[in-house]
Amino acid sequence: MSALALAALAALAILALRRPHPRRPSLLLVTIDTLRADHVGAYGDAAAETPVLDGLGRRGARFENAMTAVPLTGPAHATIFTGQYPPIHGVRDNVAFPLSTRHPTLATLLKARGYRTAAFAAAYPVAAAFGFGQGFDHFDEEFHSSPGGSEDAERPGNEVADRAIEWLRAAGDGPFFVWVHFYDPHAPYAPPPPYDARFAGRPYDGEVAFADAQLGRVLEALRAGGHEGDTLVAALSDHGESLGERGEATHGILVYQPTLHVPFFLAGPGVDAGVVVAPRVSLVDVAPTLLALLGVEPPPGLPGRDLRPALGGRRLPTPPLYAESLFGRLNCRWSSLRAWVSEDWKLVEGAEPELFDLAADPGERDDRAGREPERLARMRSALRAAMQAMAPAGDSARAVTLSPEQEERLRALGYVGGGAGAGRIDEPGLPDPRTHVGTYERLRQDMRARGPAAAPALAEVQTIVAADPGNPFARFVLGELAYHDGRLATAARALERAVALDPDRPAMRLVDAQVLRDLGRLDEAERQLRTAVEQTTADDDRTRMALAETLVARGRMDEARPLIAGALARSPRDVDAAAAQGRLLAAEGHEAEAVPWLERAAYGAEVDPWLDLGELYLRLGQPGRAEQIARRALGRAPGHPWAMAIAGRALALEGHREEALAVLRKGVELRPLRPGAWLSLARGFDADREPAEAARCRARAEQTRRD
Repeated sequence: MSALALAALAALAILALRRPHPRRPSLLLVTIDTLRADHVGAYGDAAAETPVLDGLGRRGARFENAMTAVPLTGPAHATIFTGQYPPIHGVRDNVAFPLSTRHPTLATLLKARGYRTAAFAAAYPVAAAFGFGQGFDHFDEEFHSSPGGSEDAERPGNEVADRAIEWLRAAGDGPFFVWVHFYDPHAPYAPPPPYDARFAGRPYDGEVAFADAQLGRVLEALRAGGHEGDTLVAALSDHGESLGERGEATHGILVYQPTLHVPFFLAGPGVDAGVVVAPRVSLVDVAPTLLALLGVEPPPGLPGRDLRPALGGRRLPTPPLYAESLFGRLNCRWSSLRAWVSEDWKLVEGAEPELFDLAADPGERDDRAGREPERLARMRSALRAAMQAMAPAGDSARAVTLSPEQEERLRALGYVGGGAGAGRIDEPGLPDPRTHVGTYERLRQDMRARGPAAAPALAEVQTIVAADPGNPFARFVLGELAYHDGRLATAARALERAVALDPDRPAMRLVDAQVLRDLGRLDEAERQLRTAVEQTTADDDRTRMALAETLVARGRMDEARPLIAGALARSPRDVDAAAAQGRLLAAEGHEAEAVPWLERAAYGAEVDPWLDLGELYLRLGQPGRAEQIARRALGRAPGHPWAMAIAGRALALEGHREEALAVLRKGVELRPLRPGAWLSLARGFDADREPAEAARCRARAEQTRRD
């Protein structure tokens, strides 16, 4: 070869080295929680306001028949991220089943290939602490108070979008993977203005429209940053919503299409515009498809398919699809439910099988199990074989113990946190969730009843417990209702049975111990709390402080003191620990030293520290200060009978007998629920020189303990 030719080749090589390599596509994954497919315009809802999602379908692909693997937030997201079915990845319910590191996720795989990774989560079930932070360089989860009243449970879509947009604006060069999670369509449905007025009478659709608009803001930020052309966008839901169909208000229990059928859109590099994929696909197909589109080899052994052939109009292999719900099994000790979809035929396996032809009967109203015995037998056999392959040693659900705080956050989001999955998941003879779903909905409604509504709710729950005696959730609701209605003995019996049915829940033991303490059964309360402390998380100081205060009540100060000191060392501003320290000092006779601790505790959400502080000032001979504290407690909790008892006693000690008598009688009229409040009223009547009234209050205290 001539020198000239060699020089030319060298020049070409230099040019090739200088020529920029094609940029690897970035990935934006958006999950809109609880979005039912048929409430999206592109899926046939003419009244829907989802222009952003519909636009993604026009510039990319829409999967007409996508199906989730489980109608619950945490487990469904685990399937999206790992490409595995729940029996494999092990996430069977929210929070109590964290995602382990055994299975690589989209984030861990892409981070290992040089992608910058960021997540913006909207609700507690997909918090980083439960395994969803794996592989993310940045995980934003600034949850706060939810409509249900609990702190740190969720946040609205506009806040999620704000954080994601900030990150995208600073994204710079190089490929990234961003996950954005919107929780807005989840119950309770309360769309913000102007969606509340625009969708009056249709609040769920209002929240869907709001979430769609927030997605639009994120996509606009992608465009503004010059990333639209090289970013693959996947937008889908984790599960749908029943909206009252078949007696299910929301989701989680049943495995019919309203909660299994989800919208799924893909747009960006490698995806032609206007593609509609008709064959049935599953959320297990998401991870292998996204990885393939990004040029990343999926992990071996994934059950899902690379859906790229369908994007080009080619045929897809059509393996059967699996879905499950263990929610009824884990929380109410009902049977598990599993779904098996082969072509257009769907088997629902539970206490009894159902069989539907989805092509002819998309509403699943015509059960063909009795008329298609051979097909039914084939599909049941195939499902059993699939379960054997996924769980060779038999299916089991291994939950971690939830702390009372974790259960409280779940309850604020409409979930319960049971652990009654011990033993075989498919235990024969259990009640069928399909016939009991209405029971669950009534229990959820009844558990919120207070005041005049409490008595009829209590009666209904007692009827439910009699008909479904093995249901720990029903027993727990009965115990809480009875406690709030002042029926302490009834509450104790119900809670003790609930603990026996579901023994691995420290939150249940904590409530039981509270009732036992009010009944004066301190030794039993201590036993429950010691077990709860052994079961709960290392950072659960609430349960430890309940044990410490029970020990104080039993006069065992030396055992209580290190528990309180440890909590204060970990969290110096913990109001429960401050209250426990104040009560310890007061019990030891150090009343003046106890005051600042109880004052610190009074800034929390509970009213009890105010009551303790008022009682303490009475012991210190400062009735004027006690009255001020009682008035502040009444400002926090108007009509609180114990606060009235303290105010009445303080007034009596100050010589205001008539005013004191009026306040004390008002406290009696309010029917205190706890024996301690009746005893405080009795002391008030003693101070007002009304011995007959005092005796009646002491009798009511004893009656409360017996009821």
